[in-house]
Amino acid sequence: MTASVRHKVRVWGQTLRPRTLPAAVGPVLLGQALVVPGHFSLSTAVLCLACALALQLAVNLANDLFDGLSGVDQPDRLGPTRALQAGWLSAAELRAGLAVTLGIAVATGLWLVLFGHWLLWLLGGLALLGVLGYSGGRRPYANRGLGELAVWGFFGPVAVLGSLLAQQSPITREAVAAGLLVGMPVAAILVVNNLRDRHTDARAGKITLAVRMGPEATRRLFAMLTTGPLVATLPLGLAAWAWIIWGLTGLAALGLMREMRRLDGAALNGLLGLTALYSLAMALWLGLRLVVANG
Repeated sequence: MTASVRHKVRVWGQTLRPRTLPAAVGPVLLGQALVVPGHFSLSTAVLCLACALALQLAVNLANDLFDGLSGVDQPDRLGPTRALQAGWLSAAELRAGLAVTLGIAVATGLWLVLFGHWLLWLLGGLALLGVLGYSGGRRPYANRGLGELAVWGFFGPVAVLGSLLAQQSPITREAVAAGLLVGMPVAAILVVNNLRDRHTDARAGKITLAVRMGPEATRRLFAMLTTGPLVATLPLGLAAWAWIIWGLTGLAALGLMREMRRLDGAALNGLLGLTALYSLAMALWLGLRLVVANG
């Protein structure tokens, strides 16, 4: 492999932002854990995971492409370097990567739709619109303070309930509750991102929640999103080991809130990956809590 090829591979690896992938994995795993016995299919579970990962990668590429073209990304950007803004990749290359990742998502999604519930047509269409409309189009919804709400919806109820629909599994009240809760720490990832970028976003006319609310209210929102699922899932009546896992997860949340309170600007970059890992840990806790509670 030549030096130029190795460089291009590194560039694509950074542009795809693999540190965000736990956010896509956790909700799907939680959904599969809640499938009613007798309905679970391993191949369907793998396809659900592949579709979710492809959509997450597509979002990352779309943000790089559309924010670069719209001028949101400038040389003084505080986050990880964007490929288009830095000149590492052209718009045509990013469009090709976006087409590939969306193609994988559509191919796996179509298979799930054909053998799953008809409502997956609706959820799949909404997911594609969500990917392209976040930072693309004439009126990106991320520019109107709707990013966190969309992330919560797609990585919460849509991911969990979509997993059940793909497995042709009945949707229980516990699954609905789990979907509402698991999307909260995923949305917290975007809260960190938008707190970091609030000054440059405001300059570019990108009015995120962090721009609207200010730093202190944004930090309180982060605390609510990270601790809310813990408060809602106290392991009452469960064995000591459940309290230990809950407590360790709570300590992780406290650590994240401490860093969120202490850091600002580019120093928040490391917190993005940690919050993504926390969202995966929360999904695992929720799955364990509900499975054990149901016997």
